[in-house]
Amino acid sequence: METRAGYVTVGFFVVALFVSTVAGAILLGDIRLDQKTRPFRIDFSGSVAGLNEGSSVRYRGVPVGSVSRIQINPDNVEQIDVIIEVDSTVPIKADMVAVLEAQGLTGIGYIEIQGGTQAAADLVGTDDDIPVLRSRPSSLQQVFKSAPEIASQLVVLMARAERFLKPENEQAFADILASLGTLSTTLADKAPDIATAIDATTSAARQLETSVKTLAPVFASLDRELVSVSDEAKSTLSAIRGAATGLDGEIAGLSQSLQETSKRIGRVAGTAGAALEDIRPGLQDFSQSGLYEVTQFLVEARILVGNLDQLVRQINRDPSQFLFGSQEGQVDTR
Repeated sequence: METRAGYVTVGFFVVALFVSTVAGAILLGDIRLDQKTRPFRIDFSGSVAGLNEGSSVRYRGVPVGSVSRIQINPDNVEQIDVIIEVDSTVPIKADMVAVLEAQGLTGIGYIEIQGGTQAAADLVGTDDDIPVLRSRPSSLQQVFKSAPEIASQLVVLMARAERFLKPENEQAFADILASLGTLSTTLADKAPDIATAIDATTSAARQLETSVKTLAPVFASLDRELVSVSDEAKSTLSAIRGAATGLDGEIAGLSQSLQETSKRIGRVAGTAGAALEDIRPGLQDFSQSGLYEVTQFLVEARILVGNLDQLVRQINRDPSQFLFGSQEGQVDTR
């Protein structure tokens, strides 16, 4: 009976220890048995050393899931496919990126999800494909990636420093240090002169400041005058523009009047041409026969006018002779 009671006690203790261990793991690991998750795929082009299945997935430091599978991409050996399970209540946005980080000095890797804005769309897959979350190298990975280049540059720098610090350059360095010592001694000896020069410069600066304060009102007045002149110039230019606009209108009106006058002159010239065409036959007859007759008429009229002129002169000299004729041979009866 005592042996059976001991087995029961040991069995009960083992079961209680197992239950306590499972409960502690659940509590410490923040495992939720009823938690629903969504899968996402991340393609890493570099090494994923330190990352294991079950590693934590965090968003801004908050655990949101875990790594469920790590494998080499069968279609591209340069990529590592990492499948993560993220709490379905956590929104994963299209502008988020995954970064592989190392935890402390232990080197244990985890995935940190960065970025994301509230206005961005949710990340979804196409058809039955798992949504792909973009990846980006971490700062530590970038440092490791550039480490060989940095090492080679350090080697080159050390080689140059070794050539620069050759024994034959020691005397040159000694001469440079001696020159610097001489220069510092000279500056120490000339310290009073340097102080005097500094005082003189300070005095000149104060005088310049006083002059600037004196000239400030003059510059202010000149600025006001310039503003006034500028305003007057603007007014004058505005008036000139107005006059030019009016002159343009007058010129346009005059041009239109000249065009109308030219059209009228053209019409008159056309009418005169038509009239000349109408009287051209009469002008031709006149020039052929009528012009000769007019000429003869003018000649005879000139002769007639000459005779009349002589008659008038005769009457003026002796009207009685014109009326009674010549009295020569007649007897006076008185």
